[in-house]
Amino acid sequence: MRIRRSLYLVAGAAVAAEVVTYLLWRPRMLRWGATAEEATEPLPGDDHTPHPRLQTTHAVTIDAPPEQVWPWLMQMGIGRAGFYTHDWVERLMFRARYAEGRRSATRIHPELPPLNVGDTVPMGAGVFAPVSEAEPCRHLVAQETFVLRPLPGGKTRLITRYRGMGFVSPAVRAVSPGAGPVPRLIRFAVLCIPGAGLAARALDFFAADPLHHYMETGMLTGIKARAEGNVRPCR
Repeated sequence: MRIRRSLYLVAGAAVAAEVVTYLLWRPRMLRWGATAEEATEPLPGDDHTPHPRLQTTHAVTIDAPPEQVWPWLMQMGIGRAGFYTHDWVERLMFRARYAEGRRSATRIHPELPPLNVGDTVPMGAGVFAPVSEAEPCRHLVAQETFVLRPLPGGKTRLITRYRGMGFVSPAVRAVSPGAGPVPRLIRFAVLCIPGAGLAARALDFFAADPLHHYMETGMLTGIKARAEGNVRPCR
């Protein structure tokens, strides 16, 4: 009995330490790569969600002009060029496929139509992000905001911002009825079971938010590598 109690205490202390570490790291997670000014300044698309539950601002400097970065944004989407991030996660979650098969594109595909206002970006699992703003080589708003700012020396500052009410509940509500039995079951649970909404918020805070950070920082570094010409072509 004492051994079991000791194990419970050790496990509880370990979980508490992990939670405290995450809470201390979370502010840095929400503004990875961004300056204090970039993290707080207004950006296009902010007015679409005036009172968000979550706001993240991430940024990266790319050694290429905006004209060289913009085409990569124009072909994003599952079933298109992908999101240039951790493809294995998208394949695991959505059975994702891309223009080059099982990985995000490593080149510009002229056959893929560019994104325009009114188009939708396929996110996977039957979820689509509508394009509400698209100013060439300056900014794109499609659920998230992508801002391109020219820097001296032919470089670009790429800033992304997400403002929303979380990921789990909104994504579940947006799932297409024909997305499959598992997404439909999750949708039913979140929308119909008492207390599931609170559980979804906790899942957002401790799981979905870090996963979004992992995928978005991977996307930024993936775009950077491609725009700079540091990605080997897919064979």
